[in-house]
Amino acid sequence: MSDMLATVITTLTHQAALPPGPVQPQATLTAAGVDSMAIAVLAMILEEDHGLVIPESDLSGLSGKSTVADLAAFIERHQTATT
Repeated sequence: MSDMLATVITTLTHQAALPPGPVQPQATLTAAGVDSMAIAVLAMILEEDHGLVIPESDLSGLSGKSTVADLAAFIERHQTATT
């Protein structure tokens, strides 16, 4: 598991108000209980904690069919782009 994937799962479960239970990397965002509000909260937290810049318009590329691992990869791409 990548560091960003672990960070995403931890942040989603502890700070983005996901339902209790383990979040699996291969779970779709919908199945994991991740809605657009949770993604926005996650983006704000990661921007503050990691200095990332994730434009809101980029977040619209994620859908309920995206997986938790897809979300982590998406954030890693933004991390690389901003460093």
